[in-house]
Amino acid sequence: MEEQQNEKMSPKARWIIGGIVTICLAVLIVVAIQLNKKQEPEVATEATQDKKEKTADEQIGSDLEKALSELKKDKSSDDKKTDSKDKTTATKSSDPFAYLFNPSKSEDPLTFLSIDPTELPDVPEPVVSKTDDVAGVQDGKTPNGPVAVLPTDKITDLPTVPSLPTSDDPTLPSDAVDERDGDDKVPTDVPGTVIPPAGNQDNVDNQDKGDIGTPDENTTPPDENTTPPDENTTPPDENTTPPDENTTPPDENTTPPDENTTPPDENTTPPDENTTPPDENTTPPDENTTPPDEKPIGNVSIALPEKTYDRLLSYKKQQQVYNALYYGNKEDLKDQEVVSLLNEMLRNYNNASNTDITARQLIQSLNQSQLNDEQARLYNAQLTKLKEEIEKVTREEYVDVYVIKEGSSKDQLYYAGTFKDLLNGNKDELEKAKNSEMALADQKASEAAENLKNNKLDELQRKANQKALIEAINSYQLIANYSTEADNEAEAKRNEALRILSESVEVSDEPEIENNDTTKVETDDDNKTESKVDDQKEIKKSLNQLMEEGEYIQVLQQASAYVEKYPELEDTIKEASEKLLEQSIKDIKSNNAYTDKDTKKYLSQSYAALTGLSTVPSEISKKAQDEFYGYRLVMQAEKLIDEDPTQAVIFAHEGYKRQETDGAKDVLQKANTALSEKAVGMEQEQAERAYEILTVTAKDVNEDIAQTAVDRKTAYGYVAAGEKQYNAGKTEEAIAYGSEANRLYPEKNLGGALVEKAANRLLDEAEQKELTAQIETYNLIVNVKGLDESIKTQAESRKTVIDILDRVNTLEKQEQNVEERTQQVLYYLDEAVGAAENTGWSDEEKAKIQQRYDAHVSSMLEQAQTWSTGSEEEKVKAATYYKAIVEIGKNAGEETVANAKEALTELGYK
Repeated sequence: MEEQQNEKMSPKARWIIGGIVTICLAVLIVVAIQLNKKQEPEVATEATQDKKEKTADEQIGSDLEKALSELKKDKSSDDKKTDSKDKTTATKSSDPFAYLFNPSKSEDPLTFLSIDPTELPDVPEPVVSKTDDVAGVQDGKTPNGPVAVLPTDKITDLPTVPSLPTSDDPTLPSDAVDERDGDDKVPTDVPGTVIPPAGNQDNVDNQDKGDIGTPDENTTPPDENTTPPDENTTPPDENTTPPDENTTPPDENTTPPDENTTPPDENTTPPDENTTPPDENTTPPDENTTPPDEKPIGNVSIALPEKTYDRLLSYKKQQQVYNALYYGNKEDLKDQEVVSLLNEMLRNYNNASNTDITARQLIQSLNQSQLNDEQARLYNAQLTKLKEEIEKVTREEYVDVYVIKEGSSKDQLYYAGTFKDLLNGNKDELEKAKNSEMALADQKASEAAENLKNNKLDELQRKANQKALIEAINSYQLIANYSTEADNEAEAKRNEALRILSESVEVSDEPEIENNDTTKVETDDDNKTESKVDDQKEIKKSLNQLMEEGEYIQVLQQASAYVEKYPELEDTIKEASEKLLEQSIKDIKSNNAYTDKDTKKYLSQSYAALTGLSTVPSEISKKAQDEFYGYRLVMQAEKLIDEDPTQAVIFAHEGYKRQETDGAKDVLQKANTALSEKAVGMEQEQAERAYEILTVTAKDVNEDIAQTAVDRKTAYGYVAAGEKQYNAGKTEEAIAYGSEANRLYPEKNLGGALVEKAANRLLDEAEQKELTAQIETYNLIVNVKGLDESIKTQAESRKTVIDILDRVNTLEKQEQNVEERTQQVLYYLDEAVGAAENTGWSDEEKAKIQQRYDAHVSSMLEQAQTWSTGSEEEKVKAATYYKAIVEIGKNAGEETVANAKEALTELGYK
């Protein structure tokens, strides 16, 4: 407050106040000296007495003039310091009023005086009456000079300045600060300065007489002969130390008024109309601070929702294994206690064969833990193993029930060849399937091969026969995978059919053998050629040179042209053929055979020379066909990947089996990937055939593609089995097969339609049961894969409500921590009311949930109201309940929440 007051006091006001105080104190000092002399005995004569009185009067006038002169000098010195814009704090000698604005700078309130009483000049002793308190007046005589009325009752108190009364109210009085602009305005409401109210002038006169006396009429007021600070000096707030830092407010050090003085707070002048009230510039206390009679609501702590681990632990004790795993899995599995508990719960399903459909769906939906500790590793390993066992058991059941008894022979052979463990107990059925499929494949292969030899087929006919041949090849492959015979008949038939297919496929033209016959030259007659030389020795010499250069293809060409005339060239042809085949085999096994354009061209010409020239020995030609067969299949596959990935995969796989080179493997990888991607958009029959082929072709080069093929092939089978179950009224089995199909083939969502109609049927049936009996149905539906989200949300909401009500019943039976348990029940019931909106239940069923919730809230309010009239501890409990309803009770209603807030206010909480 003092700092604000000093900031608003103009320099001129400070000078006026300081000047008045200085004059008064100077007079008081002189009078004190006179009184001291008054104690000496009167020995002077009357004439001497008159002289002394005159001298005393003159001395008093002289002292007053010196005091005024000292005041002017001090003021002049201060003005110069102000003009120089010195920012340093004024010392006692340079600023005689420093203590008035900064009491902390001096311990003695009178130290601002620069006059040392011991250094005053000698003054003639006036004769003063012992009975009268008038200086310079002889007993019974008229005063000869200035008269000063001495407040003798105050002189003894002069050295001691009583401190101002303290105040606990930090608010600045409304009349203490004048907000108007301008330094030339002298504030009239500075604390310590008494302003006379109207009609009370006598009190002011008495106050003036009792405080400072009456100065001489000839004394010039300081404000008339001094330059106002605001005209010649820089404002203090710009170039000098602010008054609130280095000066003392005058109201702390002025002498209190005498008994007749009216207290300042009763007679001070009301603030000017332009004065800004303090509450406009200060923040009201009730906006940032809590009133003394209010307590912060933050000190009241409500209970947290029940910990997941505590809930799971309760399920464990109640043998509710499903709920423990289900709600534990909803967490992020980063809680070590939760993961450890789930690991323990999983042991209840260690026998996949005895696990029911609902539990299987739950386990397949569980997530792996992301923790990196021993418990997490144990849990993840156990979960992975359990999922694999459930998948295996499900497949075995499917094969036993649907494939072996009702499936096609091709499906039976596929699963028997893919999963060897399914052979046990089904040998007779599989042998029948083998014979049946072999007969069908033989028929297709025979007809297709015969038709493809007919050059009169159009493109469509050729494609149809190639497709039939591919189906036969696939059947032979399935039988070969199943068969354990050393001499596999199906494998031989497959190879033959594959050769026919390869020969029937037309790919881009192969490069022709270049004519580099150096023994012939062209003539001018129709581009005919004639022998350049016709000498056996010259021909032999030329061929030998080509042989040395490794030009075996040219040797075969030129030697074949003269072998009829010179039969002895047969040896040269044989030698060139052997060396060409040897060189070709070496090149085939290199990566350049699949990546280098020139190498590909050379091998193509080599094959044409070795198999196309009749002069090449038959055994060498046949061997060349065998050696080049695998390579040529891979080359065909590479050209067919985009056009027909099915044929490309068949050719590349066979070529890789024969070559097993990195180049052939790369081509097979590309073909497998292309077919796997394209199969997603195929019709079911073509897609199943593609996955049957990929199961074999990708097995040795890409396990992921092979497993994907098995999963997708199985998914088609599960959907078919689920449809049969649904039609038979076995809805739970149907939805389980549909769910597994969607899990195995999520890209296609094959079982989407099946699980949707099965779930709707189960939901309709569940509504006819008791509430607690419905939970088994919902437990199955909530973990179904590929189910429409709206249906799944409905089942999840119903399960949530039922489980919450069951959990609430359990909590309400507990006798420990009643207050915490009551608030946790509020959390649960509030969640239940919200979940009930998505259940699809009737309004009557939803109302029952709301009534249960409202009853619990009412019970809390009643208990809180009872506590509100009790001890402080009980009032805190009441506040806790009220706050819980306000913050947790989202479905309690606006009126209920408002009442709880009002109750908190009545308890003293903001």
